Amino acid sequence: MARILFVDDHPIYRDGLRRALEARIEGLEVVVASGATEAREKLAQDASIALCLADYRLVDGDGLDLISGLRASHPSVAVGLLCGEPTQALARQVRDIGGVACLPKELDTDNLAEAVESILEGDEAFPSPVAGAGGTLISERRRDILTFASKGWPDKLIGEELGITESTVRNHWHHIFRRLGVNNRTEAVTRALRQKII
Repeated sequence: MARILFVDDHPIYRDGLRRALEARIEGLEVVVASGATEAREKLAQDASIALCLADYRLVDGDGLDLISGLRASHPSVAVGLLCGEPTQALARQVRDIGGVACLPKELDTDNLAEAVESILEGDEAFPSPVAGAGGTLISERRRDILTFASKGWPDKLIGEELGITESTVRNHWHHIFRRLGVNNRTEAVTRALRQKII
């Protein structure tokens, strides 16, 4: 079972997200906190939390300060932001402190669940510059796979370049096809180019 912590001061959104993610991702438990202080307390009490996603604006501080502090105090916990307006500048700040995600709250449940699953598998989840303008959210790892595929690379070579197995690459393709609504690599690359994902 995977356990994540979500920090947000809006109880309706916080609890709705918890229920939606737990229903969508088998074996996931979402622990919630209303602010930075409560988040630190929950992390101190629970060593099994693998990921902390926080809103940028919290009642007792800001999410960036919270996740930056957690990188030092809990280095094994992946951290990121899930906020209203994740600009590219904010995403860079999250990356600079070692964060793994900077996601918009406007994501639907499927996109958010896919991002969380990617993070728990060791990937990052940062939106492309066009994701908020109708583009599709694709993780960094999957964008890399699409980019190499657009150059004609086979899965085996892509895996070697990314330091993952060929079967892991194929698993990523399954997610890419579903996310882009396509049936094969050629269609995926074509749609990714059209949507400026790569």
